[in-house]
Amino acid sequence: MGKSISAVTFVAILFCGVFLTTVYGGNNYLWGEIGPNDYHLAKDTVSKAFFVGLVQHKKYVYKQSNNLDALTITAIRVTDKKKNNGATAVLVAGGPGSKGATIEFTSERGYGIKDLVEIWGR
Repeated sequence: MGKSISAVTFVAILFCGVFLTTVYGGNNYLWGEIGPNDYHLAKDTVSKAFFVGLVQHKKYVYKQSNNLDALTITAIRVTDKKKNNGATAVLVAGGPGSKGATIEFTSERGYGIKDLVEIWGR
């Protein structure tokens, strides 16, 4: 008789996989591609404290001071520093191929924001 798993075992394995992804999976993002000749343009922590029952929002804006000598962004990496209940990030303007970027962060209800933003360009 061939080896097979029961439906109950399959559901238990599926549930454990979803649970572990939810608990330990952070909201990390990478827009673009980090090349070997890219310069590290910025490294900033974006944070906002939690408030019971509220969803927190924070806008991060990256703008280079001298637009004539500004480098073109090749990649943006957002690393969620929370182990669970991390914020989501949306690139709303700029990003790879442009000179600046705007990212909006949104927390889960009742939780704060703590993310690391890194930007590369050339």
